[in-house]
Amino acid sequence: MKYRTASLLLLAALAAPCHAGTNPRAQLTQLDGYGHFASADPALCTYAPVDVDGGTTLNPIAASPSTTALDDGAAAFALSQPFRFFGTDYSALVVSTNGYVAFAASLADENGGDFSNDIYLPAVPDNAPFSAARVLAYHDELSGEGAGAALTQQFFATCPRASGLIAGEACTVVRWKNWNRLGDNQPLTFQLVLYHASRAAVVQYTTLDATAGASACAGLQSDGAADGGAWSCNGTRALEAGTALCLFDPAHLPSSNNDPIFTDGFEP
Repeated sequence: MKYRTASLLLLAALAAPCHAGTNPRAQLTQLDGYGHFASADPALCTYAPVDVDGGTTLNPIAASPSTTALDDGAAAFALSQPFRFFGTDYSALVVSTNGYVAFAASLADENGGDFSNDIYLPAVPDNAPFSAARVLAYHDELSGEGAGAALTQQFFATCPRASGLIAGEACTVVRWKNWNRLGDNQPLTFQLVLYHASRAAVVQYTTLDATAGASACAGLQSDGAADGGAWSCNGTRALEAGTALCLFDPAHLPSSNNDPIFTDGFEP
């Protein structure tokens, strides 16, 4: 009864209307069975881009001989700290030129060539080899062949953008700068921030094309495509420049101002 009561309290909090200074969790949307929640409300998810100009430039490798590296390709790197995703700790990341990251040890496990997003998540990826454990920042058929395009990653022992969940935690930031949708010349710049203690993932959209994500997908899914969910796929929610999308792990949800039972996502 204790856990059932706690669950009912959480569901009631999430269903209640949000009023300033009351329950910010009302602005959360559950994405999957694991318990990830998402929000793009500025009260819960602040847009504060992290400067990674001093980071490491990633040089993608083409996914196949029939394409170029900046069209369909990926770069892999070791994480400075593990990142727990759907309950599994990962120590490396593969960054696709098509606007997603996959948790995989190397390009032998994920080649970044998945350029066709799916309407619903989870979904088995179209490329091979692939890792289905992914965060989709702006998954679309993208290209980095235009002027000024760059992929950059940087680790921060103390993240310049505070998570609001755990004080002083570390983060890894991946940025796609001056990318564009294939066949279009409108620049896209966005970044993904992974928080190593709270396990949150935040996508920050600096510039977007006029479609507002009408052919892109943003969300996450687990290894094996067993679980996951989309915040927006093919325009189900408009994505906006100058905004952020926060994906929260169930172990560390934003605290409520009027709910003393749940302080970190679980009952004490």
